[in-house]
Amino acid sequence: MFRLVCMWTAAVLAAALAPAAGAQGWKPARPVAFVVGAAPGGSIDLTARILQRIWDDNRTVGTPIVVINKPGAGNGIAWSYLNERGADGHAIAIGTTNLVSNPVIGSHSIGHRDITPLALLFDDYFILLVKADSPLKSVADVRQRLAKDPAALAIGFGPGLGAGSHTAAAVAVKAMGVDVTKGRFVPYRSAGEAIGAMLGGEIDIVSGTAVNAPPFLAAGRVRAIGLIAPQRLGGALATVPTLQEQGVNALFTNWRTVIGPKGMRKDHVAYWESALAAATSSEAWQKELARNFWRSNVLTGEALAKFLDRQAGQFRALWAEIGVRKP
Repeated sequence: MFRLVCMWTAAVLAAALAPAAGAQGWKPARPVAFVVGAAPGGSIDLTARILQRIWDDNRTVGTPIVVINKPGAGNGIAWSYLNERGADGHAIAIGTTNLVSNPVIGSHSIGHRDITPLALLFDDYFILLVKADSPLKSVADVRQRLAKDPAALAIGFGPGLGAGSHTAAAVAVKAMGVDVTKGRFVPYRSAGEAIGAMLGGEIDIVSGTAVNAPPFLAAGRVRAIGLIAPQRLGGALATVPTLQEQGVNALFTNWRTVIGPKGMRKDHVAYWESALAAATSSEAWQKELARNFWRSNVLTGEALAKFLDRQAGQFRALWAEIGVRKP
């Protein structure tokens, strides 16, 4: 079983949420760029826009927060843009597992040592989707097809190679006893784009974060065949079984962070840690966690730096084992 996150106690969470001591000094003097390495419509973009709304509603930041979408290269284009903006505190970005996977699989050179980590926010889980009229009715059907030919089914995901959705799909295929290095994994700029490609007949399955699924399920356009999660989720996904329930011992947990450019000053870091603590402790944020099937997992400072170092080592070991095959 692959489990790439740490479970933290309520005490650690509370400590991580405490505002930084230096947060009362520097503050933004002009609009802030909030850079997103995926196209609009997916959960990465959603994360930024939820924080943007909470900060705007509570007047936390005091200047406009402008979401800028820079998809491509497994978030690498966005993070390059972030660093180019300079470390003056007026640019932040969403960080994903690509921070530790990109350097491993060669999608982009920027890794977790090339940016400034600000806060880990939450974990989310993945779901496997097929078209509503697909002959694939369950994970057992997928395993049967792939056992005969590992390249028989094209599995799409976003945003790019090494994304959490890519890793989750690879972990699932490997857990089915299939030679994952021979599988067909197709990257898109976002989960929404991947779902559109599946509906258009380009691919057979989409691996995406759970939050992407309910609108398509409600419209009757897709069917969920399994969750890559430790247990069933609630709400609109309450009836979707996990892969483990279907005899496939696969588990992968995604995580989401907010980051700054490399070389960010300590007073800038302190400000954004405080702003993120205010947002993630708000009632509005708690509602969004429940609505989007996210599990709070907040870390800052040295604890976050050590977490990312551990994740980098685990991803190197993971991808050395499962490999990666570009389409």
